[in-house]
Amino acid sequence: MHNAPPVIYPVGRFVWGVPCIAALGLTGAVGLVCWQAASGAEGLTVWGAWALWALSSTLALSLEARESSAQGHLGWCGDGWSWRDEHMQECVVRLSLLLDGGRYMWVSYRMADALETHNAWPRIAIVRQTDMPLAWHGFRCAVYSRPLGNGMTSDQPQWPMII
Repeated sequence: MHNAPPVIYPVGRFVWGVPCIAALGLTGAVGLVCWQAASGAEGLTVWGAWALWALSSTLALSLEARESSAQGHLGWCGDGWSWRDEHMQECVVRLSLLLDGGRYMWVSYRMADALETHNAWPRIAIVRQTDMPLAWHGFRCAVYSRPLGNGMTSDQPQWPMII
């Protein structure tokens, strides 16, 4: 589709991110305890295994906090995608579809001004039909659309009016 309608869609935090990481960390700790009891390992091997577990758990929690999306809105205006945070600050983003499940989508978006720097980490958002059912079709059309013209030319995106 080339000409999708303008759409604004709410994006919220993935509330199960930290509990999922905690459950995986707890499962890893139980596995380490079982391994230690069954193998009779001791000394430096056990300390190394627990240090690796602690490092990977800490890294997973810190990456979840950095990579998960804050609450805001993704907007399509025909020229490209924009992100509006809860403080109503707008910026142009590049959106990529990771997974289309029909009633939900996993999308990745990067701030367009960060693409020139080396710190262009993408943000991941899970968008669900139940968040705004009447705009779901328009949002899906916009995800599969191409920008009009030669891309994003304006500094500030033009958002559609919400009535």
